[in-house]
Amino acid sequence: MAEITNELLYEVLKKIQADVGHIRNRVDDHDSQFIALREQLHNMQGELLRSERQTASVSYRLERIEARLGLADA
Repeated sequence: MAEITNELLYEVLKKIQADVGHIRNRVDDHDSQFIALREQLHNMQGELLRSERQTASVSYRLERIEARLGLADA
C-alpha cells in the first residue's frame, strides 16, 4: 500500500479545494440565473397588470359609448 505523505495529502486537498471552488462558481451562476428569471417573471406580471388595466379602461369607455348610443336611439 502506498505511504500517505504530507505531499500526497496536500495534493488531494488542493484537488478538493479546486472542486469546491468550481462548485461555488456554479452555485453563484445558478443564483444569478435564478434572480434574472425572477426579474423576468415580475416584469411579465407587471405587463399583464398593465394590459388588464388598459382592457378595463377600454371596457368602461365602451360601456359608456353603448349607453349613449342606447339613449340616442330611444
